[in-house]
Amino acid sequence: MTEPALPREQYPALHNEALACMAELASLERGCIVSASAVFAWLATNAEALVSYAGLVWAVPVAIVAYGSLKALAIGRHISVLGAYLEELEFQAGGGDRWQKYFAKRWRTRRWTSAAGWLVFVALTVTGSTLGYLQFRSECPGPLVNACSQDDDGSDRGQEEQSLKLGVRYGT
Repeated sequence: MTEPALPREQYPALHNEALACMAELASLERGCIVSASAVFAWLATNAEALVSYAGLVWAVPVAIVAYGSLKALAIGRHISVLGAYLEELEFQAGGGDRWQKYFAKRWRTRRWTSAAGWLVFVALTVTGSTLGYLQFRSECPGPLVNACSQDDDGSDRGQEEQSLKLGVRYGT
């Protein structure tokens, strides 16, 4: 009995799809790193302008990384399924064909490297956001602190402005 032609035609299509998924994963990783870095850079230059609940903007990099890691997990699962099927097709083909072999072996190496990179990236982003938010909260202790006034000279003028903002007459 002759070997069916379908696996011969399926293998290149599945292999190309898996390579496209790996390219998408690389693009996703690059995009998440660039966007989280851009948000951190903006926060580093504009952190003093943040007041009250605006400090929650420190959660934006964490949200970017959370979305990216979930998307990477989904792409990785898809590639794993493709890799398992490609491995089955490679086994069925035996050693006689000159098909591109060992995709599954390459993917295992890439998967563990990617997973380690995501873990480090998540840890660094969460740590950076937490430290930034804690610093923001130490400088601006609460939403009712009159927008974390920049006047720290201790003069009567600063106290007068604060009492007027609170609706209390100064000096009575």
